[in-house]
Amino acid sequence: MVVKAVVFDLDGTLVDSNEAHAIAWVNAYRLAGYGEVPLEVVRRNIGARGDLITERVLGREAVKDYKRIRLFKDRVFLNLLRDGKITVFPEVYDVLKILKHHGIKLSVATSTSIPLLLTMLEFFNIINYFDVLVAGEEVVKSKPDPDLYLEALRRIKTEPREALIVGDTEFDIIPAKEIGATSVYVKRYGSTTQLNVKPDYIVDDLMELTEIILRK
Repeated sequence: MVVKAVVFDLDGTLVDSNEAHAIAWVNAYRLAGYGEVPLEVVRRNIGARGDLITERVLGREAVKDYKRIRLFKDRVFLNLLRDGKITVFPEVYDVLKILKHHGIKLSVATSTSIPLLLTMLEFFNIINYFDVLVAGEEVVKSKPDPDLYLEALRRIKTEPREALIVGDTEFDIIPAKEIGATSVYVKRYGSTTQLNVKPDYIVDDLMELTEIILRK
């Protein structure tokens, strides 16, 4: 198989931001008047789209208030970004350069909103490496439904069997397996025992991704 494209998840895969998202949601719920939500409860849902996180954590009624909650959340998250609490993983720059040099089409497909997606990629100066960006609000169904990844592949004109999908949670591995793409799990935050699905590859960092692709 020749790999023609790689579709990356953003948070926890390219950028070390999962904890910042969780902290931002907890603060947003408090600022919006919903009281204190345990951080661990939110952590378990990071990777899903924000409205689904809110429904799972606060209940369906709170989704009606989602736009207001989201404003609080984005404000807290951006403050964490500016304060240096969010970083890009150190190997990311070299990996993106290598993949572009070999003519691999690159995309990001993330549950994160368009404004935060653009802000983070620009902040870390990696936005120009990507041919296509797809954010959660651009599709009907959130991860683990495959809509995000199918849309990314449609835009870069690549069949699933010609692509690698790379992420740090089973929210990324499940849709990859469903559509017939090669799945790569990045073991950023501990063991793989938390996975309920078996990825095609498990890597400790993204540099191993280049070895997989060039070997193919």
